[in-house]
Amino acid sequence: MLYEIISDKFKEKRVEFHNGLNTVLGTNLGDNSIGKSTFLMIVDFVFGGSTYNKLADIIRNVGHHDIKFSFIFGKKQYWFTRNTLESNLVWKCNDSYNKEKSISLDKYCDWLNQEYGLSLPFLSFRDAVGRYIRVYGKENLNEKFPLHVVKDEKAKKASYALLKLFDLYTPIHELTGQYERSKDELKVYKNAQKYRFISNITKLQSKENEKEINRLTEDINGIAIRLENGLLDLDAELSEEAIRIKQQLSKTRKQNTYLKSKLQSVENNLSYQFSATTQDFEQLHKFFPDANIRSFETIENFHNKISNILKSELSTEKKRLVKQITEVESIISEYTQQLERMIQNPQISKTILSRHADLQRQIRGLQNQNDAHFELVKLREAVSDNNEKLRGIETEQFAILETKVCQEMKLINEYIYFGTYNAPVLSFRENGYVFFTPDDTGTGIAYKGLVVFDLAILSLTKLPVIVHDSVLLKQISDEAIEKILELYQKAGKQVIISLDKQDSYTKKAQIILEETSVLKLSPNGGELFGRSWG
Repeated sequence: MLYEIISDKFKEKRVEFHNGLNTVLGTNLGDNSIGKSTFLMIVDFVFGGSTYNKLADIIRNVGHHDIKFSFIFGKKQYWFTRNTLESNLVWKCNDSYNKEKSISLDKYCDWLNQEYGLSLPFLSFRDAVGRYIRVYGKENLNEKFPLHVVKDEKAKKASYALLKLFDLYTPIHELTGQYERSKDELKVYKNAQKYRFISNITKLQSKENEKEINRLTEDINGIAIRLENGLLDLDAELSEEAIRIKQQLSKTRKQNTYLKSKLQSVENNLSYQFSATTQDFEQLHKFFPDANIRSFETIENFHNKISNILKSELSTEKKRLVKQITEVESIISEYTQQLERMIQNPQISKTILSRHADLQRQIRGLQNQNDAHFELVKLREAVSDNNEKLRGIETEQFAILETKVCQEMKLINEYIYFGTYNAPVLSFRENGYVFFTPDDTGTGIAYKGLVVFDLAILSLTKLPVIVHDSVLLKQISDEAIEKILELYQKAGKQVIISLDKQDSYTKKAQIILEETSVLKLSPNGGELFGRSWG
């Protein structure tokens, strides 16, 4: 537990804490600017926070300074110092607060995480504790969003933090990883299709391919049957094969001519240069002295920029066309060689084998296209399935969390109000949550809901401490404060609060506040730093 905080800048140089409730008391008049919230911000600083060292009025009026503090875990005491200027470092000290070794703020928080036995998967110490140190000047005092550590935090992230604190997040993390991997695989595959490393066809095209594969397979089977039965007209087959190859050759040559024409056009555009120059504009100025030459130069610069952009795109198109022409010319060469072989050495067996091989090649090409399509469908289904599994486990885990928290808040609320007021409700949605008290929108009840929520979390989890500023508590009715103070005392963990106007509360509440007081602040020299600059 936190045992003490010391600073040479304090009026009361040392503040000692104990287990259970620790109260920073203000005055019965409720004087402001005496340091109640500032001291609680220092408590946050001791627990690894980084808001206190950014308070400009403190640094301006007090200057950068050391905050010394110690913790007791078991029977062992540990001493530290942290400076507002070098706030990213924490110094390990001896029992006289002489600095011995510096460690990073992250390592210090890891140490607290371990010593408090918090150490929950995927949850840092600050992400657990910082949310429940509610002090004026931080952004976690919104009574409608108790899970948020800052006002613009995404509701899903805040909800996950609570799941982690209850150790309910691990199955979601595992499925999230699986879902993200499946999305990445789909993205990579689609990019490969985009750049034509893999075929990309539609469902309708895959069905047409299947029909063509069946037809080509029948042709192969027909050749085999006719050969086997001696029914194959070899001369006719040879002639038909030559005609087919010539037709394909003619079609491919036309495609090659078209591609080369397109390439020539691209190369012409790449070689084009804007001819206008500054010297030309000067000649123009001799004939038209009133012309706005600067406007022409601006337009010329704009054209040059456009030209550079177009050249980049044209270069990409040129590379693509060159690659296509190479592929087409390779096919032309293959068809030409086939015709030459048929003319020079028209062996029947080679002709039949060539026909058979060509049919097989066509089938393989179509099958590869279909396989690529089916793989894309498979990857999409994997993304959809993993997303469905993730949403399902999220729903289950949040339902467990919601039930636990709402049941505990109901018990705490019953202790405070004996059934006269409704308990707050926490309800999770697909991308966030809502927190409210049914049938009651009063300010005091709303802030009571926030306190009840924190007490429930303190009771149900390993959370070691909560801190509540007076701005949170003074909105609540006097009778309710008495019961809340009792719950603070019974929590079995450290609770640190600030409060004033103590005489306005019940007699029992006054006694609790006096007994648990660790620091009393007042105006005219009794402020935290011995003076006020408000």
